[in-house]
Amino acid sequence: MVLDLLGMALVPAYLLLLGLVLLRYRRGTLKPPRLFMYPGMCLTWLAYGLLQITQEGPVPTGTPLNYVLDGLSVAVLLAGLSLFYRWWRERDSDDSTTPTSG
Repeated sequence: MVLDLLGMALVPAYLLLLGLVLLRYRRGTLKPPRLFMYPGMCLTWLAYGLLQITQEGPVPTGTPLNYVLDGLSVAVLLAGLSLFYRWWRERDSDDSTTPTSG
């Protein structure tokens, strides 16, 4: 019972985290490449939380709401992975400078 509640609590927790990341972005304190890493992390874990709701959670399997949440979970996961890829590309471009020996 406790594990089920923890699984369902992941969704509001990661939505709150995503809101805080967007607030930092709005204030201008979040710059690339972290601008891509933090939302990517939040979205991938949000996808996991959505799957916890649909798989043996409060939403019965085989209902239209279950299929919608599963599809939303896949879309959120793909968005998170694309942000991670963008973060990886930004990070590599910053690390490409070689230090000079002095």
